[in-house]
Parts: sequence; structure tokens; C-alpha cells
Amino acid sequence: MYQIIYTAYQLLSDGDKADLKRCNLKKLADSPAYFRVLKFSGAKDTLQTQRILYLLVGLKISDDQPGVNVANALLNAGVKEAQIIQITRSGDNGIDYLKRQLVRCDNIKLESIGKLAQFWDDNTRRNLLKNFILSANDTQAAS
Repeated sequence: MYQIIYTAYQLLSDGDKADLKRCNLKKLADSPAYFRVLKFSGAKDTLQTQRILYLLVGLKISDDQPGVNVANALLNAGVKEAQIIQITRSGDNGIDYLKRQLVRCDNIKLESIGKLAQFWDDNTRRNLLKNFILSANDTQAAS
């Protein structure tokens, strides 16, 4: 699902892409560019689709080269554990905090960010924190 939405997003004009970048999650559903993505992708108008598009807009997604998962991308960007804890404790608003941190990241795997947005709930946030801490420990052990 997220691959189709990302492909449809890539088909948009620069003006529509800029319009989506200016939208928060609540305003995204009223954007004409959002409806164009629905038209191009054939996706349904659901909160799940809105979350996926919201997180994909403005991020540096790896297209050809192998990317890193979200937890490693956040770690590589210098995001602190306390910021990840804030994301996990913020409930549904955590997606806004997550996007602010993801903008700092490079080379994120589309699959990783897509699944995170598609299934955004308490368990997903918990797994994000778990993967971040485990990745941080792996990095420290390698040093």
C-alpha cells in the first residue's frame, strides 16, 4: 500500500508536493493534492492512507540503494533516546513528533517508514523504542 502511495506522490507536480509539505495531518485530508494521490494510487480515503502520505512527504526515502530502517535512521541522525520516549508517550500526536525527527534522517527504507505509518498504534510506538534502544546498543558494542 505504501509503495503505491509513494509512487502516486512522485507523480504530483512540484506545487502539489509543496502543498502537502505545508499540511499537518489534520489539514492533509482537505488538500487537493491529497485527492490527486488517491486518484493516482486508487487508495481509499482513510486515516491510514493520510498517515502514510503525511510521513512520506518531505523525507529522504531510499529508492535504489539499500536504506536503513527507521530506528537506525533516527540513531544515525543523532536523535536522543529521550526524544524517542516522547514520541512513544505522545499517543496519536506522536506522529507529528516523529515526522519532525524523521526530517533529519537520510536514506530511510520505504518499507520501514510505510509499515510504521500504516500500523501506528501503541504496539508500533513500543517497537520503535525497542528497536531504537537495541540499535543504539549494537552501535555502542561495535565501537
